[in-house]
Amino acid sequence: MKKRMPLVIVLLVALFVLLFFLFRQPSRPDSYAEVLTINGEPVVMGEFEMVLKDRVAEVYGYFHETYGAQDRTEFWTTSFNGEIPLEMAKKKTLEKLKIIKTEQLLAKQYGLTDDVSYRSFKERLTEENRSRAEAMKKGQPVFGPREYSEIAYFNHVHDKIKRQLLDYVANHEAQAANEALHATYENMRRKGELKKPDRIRTQVVELAFGSGDGPGSLTRNAAMETMNGNRSGLASSKEADAVVRQLRVNASVKERIFDESTYASDSSEEEEKVFAAAQKLKPGEVSDVFETAGSVFVLQCTERTPGGDLRFEDVQDRLKWKYAEEQLKQRITETAENANIVIHHNVYDAITVR
Repeated sequence: MKKRMPLVIVLLVALFVLLFFLFRQPSRPDSYAEVLTINGEPVVMGEFEMVLKDRVAEVYGYFHETYGAQDRTEFWTTSFNGEIPLEMAKKKTLEKLKIIKTEQLLAKQYGLTDDVSYRSFKERLTEENRSRAEAMKKGQPVFGPREYSEIAYFNHVHDKIKRQLLDYVANHEAQAANEALHATYENMRRKGELKKPDRIRTQVVELAFGSGDGPGSLTRNAAMETMNGNRSGLASSKEADAVVRQLRVNASVKERIFDESTYASDSSEEEEKVFAAAQKLKPGEVSDVFETAGSVFVLQCTERTPGGDLRFEDVQDRLKWKYAEEQLKQRITETAENANIVIHHNVYDAITVR
């Protein structure tokens, strides 16, 4: 005959099981648990935490600067004069996600993408990194990082969405907004924002230098000293040719004109500095000394003609993109501010900064 388990043991086992279920730590929601929805578009745990991590440094910096707070285990849940770091970080994350989701939903509305889910994003990230790893094994060139982090790849993908949105609005909406573009043109013209660069006629006085050997040859230091003296002569309204003749060294004078076509061309950093210096000159004024390979030179402005206003046709494309940018920004801001947010607190409240 089987012995029955003593009643006291049965009761103890039952009590243990009950206590286990009552006091066990709740399991953390997985990465695809829905935290909230923004205008019906879900935001899941992994997505929220990804954006949250990008806010951590900003929030910590605020509390460190404002309250002298230090990073410690209980920092994120401590109240500082009524402000709690974790709550602030979550709030900032939600504000950022409202913008992100608004942009994603617009992209779906315009037919620029059909899936903006976090799951799809993670699948593409995995495939991208797998493709990069295989390319490196084969010795093929890989542009960008060897492996994308989650937030870096998200920013890469989302930046592309924002460019596509701007392109769509510019080519589908701004193109038809002719009256608005003309109004923008007149407003910018009155503010002086559509001026052509002035036409600036200059004399370039250049002085070569070398080893200093031979008649008329100067070292770099001697050339700089001579050119600085030359500036004084030019500044006193003397003709450049007359000043150069007095130098009795290997110097030259040539004319150079800076106008609209000059500023539109591609140029080196050094050339940009020359252009900037020319823009500041009034007739008779002389620039600082510039140095090139084997020579030094200055610019003297001899004539300056106002450039006038650019025509509407000259800036129509620029205005189109400006209009599109302003319209898109306004649309996104207003939609995000009035977004319908539904928070699932059983998941939202479980989110922490780790």
